[in-house]
Parts: sequence; C-alpha cells; structure tokens
Amino acid sequence: MTTRSIGASRMRAGAVVIVAAALALTGCSSSSQPASAAEGAAAAQDINPHDISELQDGGDLRIPVDALPTNYNPIQINGARLVTWQLAEAIFPSVHLDGADGGHELNTAFFDSAALTSENPQVITYRINDDAVWSNGRPLTWEDLASQVAALSGDDEAFEGYSTVGYSDVASVERGDSDKEAVLTFDNTFAEWEGLFNLLLPMELTSDAEAFNSGWMNEPEITSGPFKVQSIDETAKAIVLDRNPDWWADTPPLDRVIFRVLDPSARADELANGGIDIYPIGGNVDLFERAQTMSGVEIRTAPERRAGQLTLNGSEGAILSDLELRQAIAQAIDPQGVTDVVLGTIAPGAQAVGNHILPPTDPGYEDNSDVLPYDADAARANLEELGWEFDGNVRTKEGERLTLRLIAQSTPVFDTVAGVIRNQLNDVGVDVDVVSVPSDQFYDGYLLPGAFDLAVFEWTKSASPFAHDRPVFQTPEGDTFGSNFGRVVVPGIEDLYDEGLAELDADRRNEIANEIDRLAWEYAHHIPLYAESGAYAVRENLANYGARGLAHYGFAKAGWVQ
Repeated sequence: MTTRSIGASRMRAGAVVIVAAALALTGCSSSSQPASAAEGAAAAQDINPHDISELQDGGDLRIPVDALPTNYNPIQINGARLVTWQLAEAIFPSVHLDGADGGHELNTAFFDSAALTSENPQVITYRINDDAVWSNGRPLTWEDLASQVAALSGDDEAFEGYSTVGYSDVASVERGDSDKEAVLTFDNTFAEWEGLFNLLLPMELTSDAEAFNSGWMNEPEITSGPFKVQSIDETAKAIVLDRNPDWWADTPPLDRVIFRVLDPSARADELANGGIDIYPIGGNVDLFERAQTMSGVEIRTAPERRAGQLTLNGSEGAILSDLELRQAIAQAIDPQGVTDVVLGTIAPGAQAVGNHILPPTDPGYEDNSDVLPYDADAARANLEELGWEFDGNVRTKEGERLTLRLIAQSTPVFDTVAGVIRNQLNDVGVDVDVVSVPSDQFYDGYLLPGAFDLAVFEWTKSASPFAHDRPVFQTPEGDTFGSNFGRVVVPGIEDLYDEGLAELDADRRNEIANEIDRLAWEYAHHIPLYAESGAYAVRENLANYGARGLAHYGFAKAGWVQ
C-alpha cells in the first residue's frame, strides 16, 4: 500500500476567506448535524425547478460578474475570490456540494462515497468515480487528494494556500484498494471533514509550489466538470464555458455559460435589452425597482450565506488598536439603522445580523449583540472619558482630530452603507473620510495592505463555519494574517476554534460558536450589519437557477424551459 505522509500542525500558514458582493470577500452547521436540525436550517430556494427532460437542449446562460479572476487557482490565496469559485463549480471536482438544507451533499458525479470509517484515529475513506478523468485524459486518483493535502498542510511555506484548516490535521494519505480509493488518517479529530476537497485540483498544479502560486494566472490549464473553458477574453472581459464532450455524467442542458464583467449600474439595462439573463439585487433599490418593470423578468428570493459587515483596523500603530476606543466606535454603529436603509424597500422588516459566526438561518444562531450593543450615548461618554473632546463638531485629543478612513467599493449599495455609517459616527463627533474605490482595486490595493481604519464589505461563508471562519480571527504574525484584515487580536478565540473543529457533537459546536461570537463582540473585531436580501432579477423561463439560497449554483442542471 502506497503512502504519502503529511506532518501537520493546525493553521501554520495563512488563509483567505472569500470576500462577496461586489468583489466579494458565511456558516451553517455541517451536515453531520442531526437531521432535525438540518431540516430547520431554512432551506428555501427560488430557482424555478424543472426536470431536465422538460428543458431545451442548448442555449446560453449569461451572468454578470464584478471582475475576472486574477489567478485561476481557486485554492491559492489570491485566487480565492467569489468569481473564481463560481466559475470553479462548473469546471472542477469536489467531494461535497452545498446542499439546499445548508449542509453537505456528496457530489456523486465524482465520488461514489466519502465515509468516516474510524473515529479513533479519525479515518475518512474516499471512493472516486471510476469514470472521473481530467481534461488531459488522466484519471482522477487518490494521488490528487494526497497532493492537495500536502500543498495545503502548511508544511511547505512555499505554497500560498488559501487555508490550511483541516488539511494540517491529516497525518497520512494512503492508496486504498485501488488508485480510485484514498484513505485519510488524522492526527487530530476534524469535525468538519466534509468541507475538505471542496474544491479538488489536479496534482499537476498542487505538486509544485511555483505552478500552484502562479502557473494559472491566465487560465485554468487542467479541468474536469460538466463544462470546459472555451475562451477567456481579457479585452472583452468575458469567460465562455461550453459543454465538456468527455463528461461522463448527465449532459447539462446548456450549451454555454458566459461570465461577463459588467458594472452594477449597467445591469438593469443589459437585462432589459437581452444582454444578460440574471443579476443579483442585494440591497440595490434601483436594481430592485427596475426589475419589477421588466417584461419576462421575475424577482427570485432566498436567504443566502452573505452578510454586510464593518471591519475595524486594530493593527499595531492604527488609531483603533486601542481596544477602548475601538469599542466606543463600535457602540456608535447602529446595525439595524444600516439594515433599514439597505433593505427597507426590498425586504421590509429585515433584522440586523447579531452573530459573527452563524447566520440567522442556522439552527445554532443566537443574537449576541448585547455584549457590545449600539448605544450612541454610551459611545459619547466613553469617548469623553478617553480624552476625545469636542472641538466644534469633531472630537480632538492633544491637537489630533478623531478622523477615520472608511473604505468601500464604489457601488450604490456600499456607497449607501458607507454614508449611513459616516452619519452615525458624525453624530458622536467622529470625522469620517469615505474613500470609494473600484471593486477591482479594493482587495489588493486597500483591504490586504490594511490601508484603512474602517472597511465595508460582505462575508460569504460556507457550510463549515469553524474551518471557513477560523482565518478571520487568526493571530497576525508579520505579513501572515489569514483573513483577519483588521489584524485585531482576540485572546483565546483560536483555542475555541480548535475546540470546535475537534468537536463531533453538533449541539456542543453551536455552544462553542456562540462563545466565539461573544468574544468577537467584546473585542469589536468587526461589526455584523445586514443579511443579504438573496434577491435576483431573473428571466422567468430560466429553470433550476436563480436564488440558490444555501445551495451550490447548479450549473449542471440549469437551462431554459421549452
């Protein structure tokens, strides 16, 4: 039996969690939770469901995106972007897909089974579909899994992986009864193992650090899925996928899926004029109202794992590195006020998010915002106590104005959110300099370098909240900070994450998640604001696609009603 061993220590390397909405940088309990809990996880979808036999054979699905990928390796730190992962579902394997119930479902096109075959030590056995092959003709084998574990284990720092969580706990990957069987043995119990290999990349990419980091800057060179890459046009800013002729599972109804960079302000006109087939509404009232007037277009809505939030920069040398000042600023922010402005027209009565870890759709969700609640009077009093006194309309201390730099992507929604937050902070004497930047510059130019005091964007989570969100609270070490863009250190929070990652009982994991959340509130790590509306403007004859809710995109079954 061949073995590839991986020495591991949890979270040795950094990670990036996907940023959503207009660039876009969410979690539910794993599907290992009791069935009753999974059933309670608000599983609604609004996708005009149809059997594939009822759909046309052919046609295009045209989807607007904010930017093309800057790296087509979706598990590399700079490739882990919303658009890359959206594209990846159509052209790469995964062991599990996000299910409509908020948990994980086996991706049977690629895997016959993935099972916990031992608890002590923890062993997972994967059986790969005999027909599964890569676009270069090589079969998918156990070595692809072993190579990805090695790349993301954190042992070789040359690999710039987006996350080591879970992979760093694997002691060995062994060949099973054949090349189509992989046996993973863990050093440490990893409760959210169903989130591993979502996505799975070929060993030609993951076995070499240089190829892994920069080999796919222009295109994904080896793929496997219902679709393949037909073309990538950097000038027209479009990616065209067409059917994979070597696909062994059900033939997808669509001929092509086209991703096209299109500014949100232009999307309503393009949908009305037949240039695209769908656009996300989010909190954009104009896009919502325009969709209501379009012939042949309907609005589909389902809760998603996305939420707006405000990140506070607590890095060394930043003005908000002072915990008491950061807490006072947080108390001046009214999440419900932001929610009312953003969603009042689209989703009247929407409630602000009160948890950093679990979305309101999760059975373990608790609103813990009372740890550091909105209280403008308390914020004023605390600022006074800290020595920040009014000088006209703005507070000063030892001649320094209390001015904070708030960065936001230049979209109507984020401009609105930034404006509401600026007004709320102005109300307690804080001057706010709003910097609105293009979406394609927001991440690399501002968020990653920490060039902000406050940053507005949206988190997109997964069905594995502990594994997915641990990098958000990673303790910074030099230039390694995971997805902790504000570099705020929360004592004890990483230990709680490790406890949750090793806890197999779903109820206890939820308790730990809420302990984490209360710490995040206490240290004003970031401020949850509003839940995404989950609303989309969609051509009414588009089937099996639209407001996907908690599930995967579903490109393989999308199509047009006959």
